[in-house]
Amino acid sequence: MRMRIVGMAAAAMLVASGALAHVIDPNDKLLKPQFKLRADIAKQVSKYTFCLVKATTTCEKKGENSGVECDLATGTISFVDPTGKVEPKFQAAIAKCDTKIDLDKKGNLYTEIGCPGDCNTGAAGVQECASVDAFQSTVTAVTPASPKGQLGLLAAAIDLGCSLTLGGANTDEARIDCVTTNAKLMTKYSQGLFKCQQKCELDVKDKKGNGGTTNGDECMSGLSTDANFLACDTKAGSKVIPLMDPNVVGAVLPLVRAAINTATDGLFNREDPTGTPDSSPCGNCGNVTREGAEECDGADDALCPGACNADCTCP
Repeated sequence: MRMRIVGMAAAAMLVASGALAHVIDPNDKLLKPQFKLRADIAKQVSKYTFCLVKATTTCEKKGENSGVECDLATGTISFVDPTGKVEPKFQAAIAKCDTKIDLDKKGNLYTEIGCPGDCNTGAAGVQECASVDAFQSTVTAVTPASPKGQLGLLAAAIDLGCSLTLGGANTDEARIDCVTTNAKLMTKYSQGLFKCQQKCELDVKDKKGNGGTTNGDECMSGLSTDANFLACDTKAGSKVIPLMDPNVVGAVLPLVRAAINTATDGLFNREDPTGTPDSSPCGNCGNVTREGAEECDGADDALCPGACNADCTCP
């Protein structure tokens, strides 16, 4: 299973399966620290993402057009600022988001919570991190898959949707107003969806989606058939989606749902098809040794109907 925490926009939907899960039972006294740690990490990652949203939104208000003029990856702006104050404030806001996140605040039981993240994106497959702290570095880093890398894609998609809607009336003023309005609404829905998914993944009593007992699609927007989760997702969307521009909804909503699905799945679900060769679901894909959640590794084709995939899953 791919293990990444990303921001609000991504290009690919995850592929989930019904294999045995790495499930943390909160009713088991010995496992409560792991359950609390994973719950806290989920909460912190979502707060961190929306902290960055606030930083870039505040900066973009000073911009000259509806495009992406405040770069989270570099902390720089691309518009003229006579005051010289916008860029330093933008950089300070990003730094504040980075310093407020502390994923090992409630513990460092990295392997026990399922080894989220990929700590060596230069290597094929998914490489587990050394610790929760090392995993945090992948969340705050500037990479295409991190929140800083992804949020710009979301803004560009909203801008495109507004451009399609405005057509001949596509003035800077009208477009800025459209982008600002729709960005706020989509952010509100994204916050609601994050909450729905976290409640679902932490639920073991079948009240919020029952995702805490399984490793399937129960908490995945657009994939789940669980009535409780669907009710939560629908409620979050019903408050804002009807108010959004249809072109923006069509361009952005699938990306947002896919990204949040991937983020949630990466933290809460790591599959271990056999329960062997390791009691932990963790492993390093590409070292030609099948470990934990890997269905195969390298040329270990005997475990697959065909050749092993590059991400250590069977085709």
